[in-house]
Amino acid sequence: MSINARCGSCNRELLLGQLVQPSDDFRCPICGFTFAPAYATVAPGVAARVMAARVMAAQAVLVTALAELGSMTGDRLRLDRATVVDPVANTLPEVKAKQPALAR
Repeated sequence: MSINARCGSCNRELLLGQLVQPSDDFRCPICGFTFAPAYATVAPGVAARVMAARVMAAQAVLVTALAELGSMTGDRLRLDRATVVDPVANTLPEVKAKQPALAR
């Protein structure tokens, strides 16, 4: 399972899993933009990588649990999709496409 992400600087799409390698220092692998500048004094990106790994693990647990519940109950129990998805979606910032600079 993957979690898609987008760099706030170059706007390129990447996978959160790409950012958990210690050699990456929690930077964009394309443009080098640092994703957690507040942690610059900590071993580069350690806290951010740990948090990214936790997010990916939590996603995997949630997806697995929902699949298991679905296979156990079939169509006899229908979860309200909004009550599962909306609380997660509401914690994420909106992705805004970068607008190209106007030529003068």
